Amino acid sequence: MSFSIVMNFGIIIQFWLILITIDEIIALSFNQPRFCPNATWNPLATNFADNNTVGRMPFGIFITTDNHIYVPNRNTKRIIMWSTMSKNPTKEIPVNSSDIWTIFVTDEKDIYFDYNSISTIGIHKLSSNLLNDIPIMETCSRCYNIFIDIRNDIYCSTGTHQVIKKSLNNSLDKIKIIAGIGIAGSAPNMLNHSSGIFVDTNFDLYVVDYGNNRVQLFRLGQSDGITMAGAGSSKPTIILNKPTEVILDGDKYLYIVDYGNKRVVGNGPYGFRCLVGCSQRGGATADRLSAPRQLRFDSFGNLFVVDNHNNRIQKFTLMTKSCSKYK
Repeated sequence: MSFSIVMNFGIIIQFWLILITIDEIIALSFNQPRFCPNATWNPLATNFADNNTVGRMPFGIFITTDNHIYVPNRNTKRIIMWSTMSKNPTKEIPVNSSDIWTIFVTDEKDIYFDYNSISTIGIHKLSSNLLNDIPIMETCSRCYNIFIDIRNDIYCSTGTHQVIKKSLNNSLDKIKIIAGIGIAGSAPNMLNHSSGIFVDTNFDLYVVDYGNNRVQLFRLGQSDGITMAGAGSSKPTIILNKPTEVILDGDKYLYIVDYGNKRVVGNGPYGFRCLVGCSQRGGATADRLSAPRQLRFDSFGNLFVVDNHNNRIQKFTLMTKSCSKYK
């Protein structure tokens, strides 16, 4: 074999290894489907779970890429888990927290959850074997939302009008303030009751600014946010009323729980529109929501919404057959 052939073969092998490494780095534990511009969801939801399973006033939900579904039951202090395609829960996982609101599950099936006790609040980790409860971060106020980025940094959206983060790779790493100054306000560098958070693969942070009726984008290293939806946006978007959650699809379009308007909205190539709960009248029928809190996609593009005041999880099925649905 000639020297040039060996060299070319070596370059091919190196390139292949780089592709594998990149693929591993950007592996996500949650679903980000891609949709065609006219994607629609059945306005009549099916009731995925009710108060007999998830308890009164559920708050959080997480769906993994293999469609395991996790919902905290605040009353029983357990995390209810459904395996792929299962209609009934397959596990009830006890947690050492007096009132669990939000969770994040990694590829390794480690579960991170907001921890609350008489003496301590913060984030704990339940290892994949469900045996080890490990303190991760102690905070001054509870975490309304938790997120872990592809660099293995964990973020907490706090009740003190801030988003903080800490590295999970270094136990000695100090907590850093990423967004907000700790005082409620509407300036670009301020938040008023931060709620849902999402970090993309560029490490840009999206924050639901509940009290200011907007969604803010904090680019990596920037302290001033850019209003992407709601009040104060430089471009026409949509009117929000006490939003609570934001997630991004595979094309970085936003999906927002508009809590006060009792609906879910999203944007796309043609701007913002209502997706489900579009009557904006609260109720317990299949087409209505009452105080929705969080949302997630499964790998098929179906939309799951935590319907807090109705004590249930609603599943809105993706209808547009022509849409491309992939991770």
